[in-house]
Amino acid sequence: MKKLFSILLAVVLTMSLLAGCAGSGTTVPTTTPTTTATPTTTEATTTGPTSWTGEISKIIMTYLTLGVTPKDLDKVVSKVNEISKAKVGVEVEFKAISAYDAFTEFPLWISTGEQVDLMMPLLQNLSSFVSQGMILPLDELLAENAPAITRLDSEGFPLILNNIFNDEVYAVATIGNVYGMGAAYFIDKPTLQAAGVTPDESKIYSLDDMTTVFAALKAKSPSTYPAGIGAIGYTNSSFTFIAGIADNLAASQSSGVLLGTDGTTIVNLFESAEYKAYLDHLHAWNKAGYIYPDAATTDTSTIALVAAGTVDGYFMASAPIQRMGTPFGTTTDQVAMFKLSPVYQSSQGAGGWVVPITAAEPEAAIRFLDLTFADPELCNLIQWGIEGEHYVVKDKSINLVGFPDGVDGQTSGYYNTLGLYGDQRFVSIWDPNNDQAKNDAYTAEAMKNKTKAIGYRYDPTAKAAQITAITAVVAQYLPALETGSVDLNTYYPEFIAALKSAGIDEIIADNQAQFDDWLAK
Repeated sequence: MKKLFSILLAVVLTMSLLAGCAGSGTTVPTTTPTTTATPTTTEATTTGPTSWTGEISKIIMTYLTLGVTPKDLDKVVSKVNEISKAKVGVEVEFKAISAYDAFTEFPLWISTGEQVDLMMPLLQNLSSFVSQGMILPLDELLAENAPAITRLDSEGFPLILNNIFNDEVYAVATIGNVYGMGAAYFIDKPTLQAAGVTPDESKIYSLDDMTTVFAALKAKSPSTYPAGIGAIGYTNSSFTFIAGIADNLAASQSSGVLLGTDGTTIVNLFESAEYKAYLDHLHAWNKAGYIYPDAATTDTSTIALVAAGTVDGYFMASAPIQRMGTPFGTTTDQVAMFKLSPVYQSSQGAGGWVVPITAAEPEAAIRFLDLTFADPELCNLIQWGIEGEHYVVKDKSINLVGFPDGVDGQTSGYYNTLGLYGDQRFVSIWDPNNDQAKNDAYTAEAMKNKTKAIGYRYDPTAKAAQITAITAVVAQYLPALETGSVDLNTYYPEFIAALKSAGIDEIIADNQAQFDDWLAK
């Protein structure tokens, strides 16, 4: 369980840079924001509160870690309170807990009446918190205490749309610095040049095109494997990173998807012609020696295999942050991208900051939460610590920071890479490839190609047992299928039969009925 959670959390770390933490890499705004210009600190602070003249309220807020509490947390909290007490009259105490332990501790804290005013149930099922009455509805609290959140929501950012249950808002999501999804393959340019391959980043490549590319790479370097594919943590297909567009309707692929951006018919991804064609290519690539032979069983990530020189490139979302030079031992400008699908906008799951029923100061909690969206200085402070001590500014024009001399991620007194706070467009970046101008361009491209399910969220509560059974089937079959390691004539029909036996058709019918009702409103 901990190993799988670590894998999921690694995805969250990527998505916190890609789109705040959102589901499977497809977190997107619901409407086009009123501006797509690169934001600046000055622009953000002009809308924030300036001073507070009333009494000071104290709140307790959860502070998620990756298992180690930063030794300088109290020092940072002291700086946080200098800002929050002056601007919104709130003194905050950070209650540190590992993201893994939060799964059991959060419900326990609430059930025992422990005061927690602001909580982030990362990767947890928000609907269960709502159905069990563990968190407060936020509509009135937001209307009275959150001008920045209200403004951002009116501009089309997805803070609350997918956090509505029974017509009430129960959570506020972080705003990501980039939105959208698309499939892509990344590889360093020198390796391509040595194989005589010149990529065209304006073109959308088919899997047949990639077969030709991989053949050239393999001919040049027979001892390496061009198609970076691995099976770690396979509870979802990698289809959307390699082959095409699939909106999982803010749930899981096991409950059905929309293929493409035009349709409203929910289908079994795994039984679709598109998915079968994808598997056919993977199998052919495996037989040709393009996929690492131990891909189905290795515990080594694809990125680690790239860094080791075992595989030539990796498949990933096509967002700017995914163009990484480090695995190749080079800089991002020396990494090429083969675009494998259009960039698009799809639905997203529920999640974000909530106010438990055990909150002693719910109004103050929302004032503080709102300030994280309104004040980039505060947001940067919580995420990266104190300037000059925990980070230094490298390039102010693109908001680029790095460690001070002699400091790294292991020795810093404050380093927490979970991007869970406020408006991430204004948070300092550590990679120049993640500058906001590139992110805004990617977001704008995604906005032009939306699926029909923006704002819809499948509620699988009534089908929980079937979902569990189907997830187990997927976890059993996908590692072999999606590394091309088995005979499709035998293994694929078994997979489809097992899915049907577990109830996938019933779940998809339930999903379609809910979707049709939603479309009719």
